[in-house]
Amino acid sequence: MTVELVGNALCLDFANTVNARPVARRDWLGTPEEAVTWATATGHAIEEPDGLAAALPDARELREAVFRVFRPLAQGGRAPQPDLDAVVALYGDGITHGRLEEADGSFRFSWGMPRTVRILLREIAASAIELLTTGPLDRLGECPSCCWLFLDVSKNRRRRWCSMTTCGSRDKSRRYYAGHSS
Repeated sequence: MTVELVGNALCLDFANTVNARPVARRDWLGTPEEAVTWATATGHAIEEPDGLAAALPDARELREAVFRVFRPLAQGGRAPQPDLDAVVALYGDGITHGRLEEADGSFRFSWGMPRTVRILLREIAASAIELLTTGPLDRLGECPSCCWLFLDVSKNRRRRWCSMTTCGSRDKSRRYYAGHSS
């Protein structure tokens, strides 16, 4: 099965590691192997999988906190403070374990090597903090079919679905057949 990355931000793709809510039929954090596949597809490969199975419950908790932060924002509401605090706590932990590295005349934050699941979770928390603090939050969207979150980077700012090839075409087909059945 192919990993779909439609969020346009690491934290949103992480929130989308289940294929539907409230009842998921596919969970990329279901097993260590699936988590490694998802991380590799995002370009954030886990090189040191030791401890991954034990870290999956924490990863699922972060996923749900990220979802609960960004879903109400996508709907024009407010993010729940306990979930914001959970993301900030992991981000703060990451800051204390990271360092700035110079590369090509600029700096980037790094947590070193080998890449572990803890480093990946810190990167996801950093992605969430970056999106929350720099936005554009007014371009957050939620797919009406599967509840996946995305950052609308289209020119016309009219993106409606997670993906036109999955939910978009299904929704259009449903509306077409509903209008032509009788």
